[in-house]
Amino acid sequence: MTVPFGGQVRDPQEWMREQEQRSAALLAKAEQAKTDLENNVVTLSSPDRLVTVTVNPGGGLTSLALSPQAQERTPAQLASLIMSTYRKATTKAADRTLEIMAGLTGEDSDAVDFIKSTLPPREEPRPTAEPDDSARFGVPAEPPPEPPSGPPAKPRPSRPASDEDDGEDFQHVDWTGRS
Repeated sequence: MTVPFGGQVRDPQEWMREQEQRSAALLAKAEQAKTDLENNVVTLSSPDRLVTVTVNPGGGLTSLALSPQAQERTPAQLASLIMSTYRKATTKAADRTLEIMAGLTGEDSDAVDFIKSTLPPREEPRPTAEPDDSARFGVPAEPPPEPPSGPPAKPRPSRPASDEDDGEDFQHVDWTGRS
């Protein structure tokens, strides 16, 4: 027997069983995604193994370890290495989060789009030193100015206190005109 719009009459009990099976499968998939997200902790070491960071699924730093050899680096070098390793770890955690959510909701879902919109832009590695553009524009690089010759400059004397300074600091003056 057919019904309007070309549908087939089905056994309501069979339809209900199918819906329950779909719901159970979706619930199991959601529970697995929840577990995967909770376990999305990334531990990553720098290429030279001087720095090891651990980040949680949200990108929060949960652990930082430095090897004894890290003391051989300057503070600026070490800070740069820590930040670089941290950024790589958070990118890896974000990629895994996107993978988990895409498996649950689909690659083109609003949920995946929302997660993508909350992620910081990916940074490209920056050169360590700014290039000298003078050659590119046909201008010779200028040497730094030479220090002035002659005796060193004398320090400027401090300003004498004014006789008119009565010590009033005006912190307790009511400027609104109310007395």
